[in-house]
Amino acid sequence: MTRTVSTQAYRSVSGTLGSQVTLSRGGDETASQRKLDSEPPPGMATSYKGNCHCGAFIFTFTSPTPIDTGSPCNCSICSRKAYLWVVPENFQVVKGDEDTTLAKYEFGTMHLAHKFCPTCGISVLARQKDPSRLGGVSVLVNLRTVQDIDLASITVKPPFNGAAKGDPYKTPAFVPVAVEVAEGATEYHGNCQCGAVAFTVVSPEKITEARECNCSINSRQGGLWIYPATSSITFRGVPDAVTEYSFGNHKTFHGFCKHCGVTVYERFLWEFMDGKTALNIRTIVDGEVDMGGLKIERVDGAAFPPAYVVPT
Repeated sequence: MTRTVSTQAYRSVSGTLGSQVTLSRGGDETASQRKLDSEPPPGMATSYKGNCHCGAFIFTFTSPTPIDTGSPCNCSICSRKAYLWVVPENFQVVKGDEDTTLAKYEFGTMHLAHKFCPTCGISVLARQKDPSRLGGVSVLVNLRTVQDIDLASITVKPPFNGAAKGDPYKTPAFVPVAVEVAEGATEYHGNCQCGAVAFTVVSPEKITEARECNCSINSRQGGLWIYPATSSITFRGVPDAVTEYSFGNHKTFHGFCKHCGVTVYERFLWEFMDGKTALNIRTIVDGEVDMGGLKIERVDGAAFPPAYVVPT
């Protein structure tokens, strides 16, 4: 069952507003029950396990108290990936290698290395080169990748104003449209953070609605989707700068930039999606979409078979 809600608060996940909001993800009741069953006695640290979607990278950490909050950031990379940051203790890699299994992306001051799986595109963590810059914190974990977390119960803190740090973000050049723009139509422009992948989409109507899915991949990506006609989109950097990832029935291909790891689009083999491509509107240039007035249709994709098997 789906519902439509206002997203003035929801947008704070990507760091543009500071309202406290909740997020949805599949298996809420199961996750909540597991959390209750596994909560430690007072004074004992809580253990957590996380992974990218494909399972190539798995990690563990502890928290002195059960995690019930996440911290967004409004910088150009965090807002596109809808990060929810937590500071782990006793962080350990149990499968894969942080330096060789994960891809690394740095920009700006180059102090923070954003690390994502080059196979499935899921952004797992960020590593601070100089921990003194963050009060001694050396690693941040993306809460979206942590197992048995009920995202619907997470309180989102006011965003860190990362956009104000360093030089202002420079939007890459727009992609010239390859289709005729009809009278009354609107051009929207989007790009990954590094600019290797970009698009222009010509929409006959203003973008006022989008879709959020709680499936195993989208809950980790944090994508916010529209579904325009493929013929209305002009890409730059596709396919050369893109990696596509599929799983399950292999009828949806999730396209992300192989350099910075930002998810940009979804390509479909489903008959009912013939002629359409999904675009992640978190990548659209700031100010082109009224995010405060956007309506979100929340889809329970986690209920669609086959069920996701959490890597171990």
